[in-house]
Amino acid sequence: MARLRSRGQLRADHELDHELVRIGRSADNEVPVDDAAISRVHARLEHEGGVWRITDLDSTNGTHVEGNRLRPWQPTVLAHGAVIDVGGVAVFDFLLSEAERAGGDAATVRQVARKQVRLTPTEREVLELLFAHYDEGRAAPRLSTLLEVAERRFTTAAAVKMVLQGLYDKFDLEGSERNKETLSLRAQQYAVTRTRY
Repeated sequence: MARLRSRGQLRADHELDHELVRIGRSADNEVPVDDAAISRVHARLEHEGGVWRITDLDSTNGTHVEGNRLRPWQPTVLAHGAVIDVGGVAVFDFLLSEAERAGGDAATVRQVARKQVRLTPTEREVLELLFAHYDEGRAAPRLSTLLEVAERRFTTAAAVKMVLQGLYDKFDLEGSERNKETLSLRAQQYAVTRTRY
């Protein structure tokens, strides 16, 4: 299992045991960093197809990988041993397990992608509209907000939220996984929508 090893006096390993791992000042992040220089939700790591990527979530003080500042909302592939600097105050080493370095986890991800999910036309449309900013070729794409999806569907944000709740159930998302980011990753893994990076 991949992990982040924090540098400094309080060395600690953070196991990356979810497909989506958030780093930030808020305590409900998977990797919380209690420092004013860190944004509430600063960056996220995503695991797909045996590959880990990190994305800066338009944070105030930025995220660096191997000394290079990441552009907001642009996923960057992580290699074993990559040094991640979060906001200039927290530094992590990104470490893959032996099996991941040998490519052993990719089969598990491919197996997940074969799962069939039956969607209604409305659910399929809402999923596609989440990626509107990616499809329009924006310089820094992001997932659409509930209001943006509602406006394109000529409905209310509450109606879109109800559709998303049904999608969370269909994609087996529980607890903190019930969010648009995890849903979009899961939809791409199950090949319900095409991959957009």
